[in-house]
Amino acid sequence: MTRRVRSIRVPGAVRGITLRLLLVAVVGVGAAVLVPFPLWQGVALLAAVVSVIIPRSLAAWASAACLVFGVLLTEPAPGRTAVAVLLVHAVHILASLSLAVPMASRLALQALRPTLVRFAVVQALSQPLVFAAWLLAPSGVDRGIAWLAPAAAALLLFGVLLELRAAKRADAGVEAESESPSGADVRGPS
Repeated sequence: MTRRVRSIRVPGAVRGITLRLLLVAVVGVGAAVLVPFPLWQGVALLAAVVSVIIPRSLAAWASAACLVFGVLLTEPAPGRTAVAVLLVHAVHILASLSLAVPMASRLALQALRPTLVRFAVVQALSQPLVFAAWLLAPSGVDRGIAWLAPAAAALLLFGVLLELRAAKRADAGVEAESESPSGADVRGPS
């Protein structure tokens, strides 16, 4: 008797490696468009390739940082900034999905719909804000408000610490509720 191999057929599905290859393509386009230095273009692409092979290395975020450095090291332009916001966000999403989706698995395209909706919403909110900030910035941005970057980083760190504190409190509240005798305790495995 032979054993049949069972498989599930998912219509409209792609392999998990497709997300990783798309990440390399996005980084490649971003490096070509945003990074003026061939060395940093190579570093960005190398980091993207490493993230395909070893997604837990977080090399994809290093490639996104190379794209940002390319924008920072050139003359300010609203078009380049808009492309950077779009591509860095896309790299972040694709890298996050690469951590969760195994390379050999099949991923239904329908499952990506909420992610694509969130991507579109974030872009719809951030692109006008970036353009408005570019319009409102004085001509001497590099000299006038250079202190803003460290202040924004400190504010971001403060927000993350507050969020971690709130998460710990929420976890402690859930543990306290589970220990209270509000329901029947049958002393069985849980």
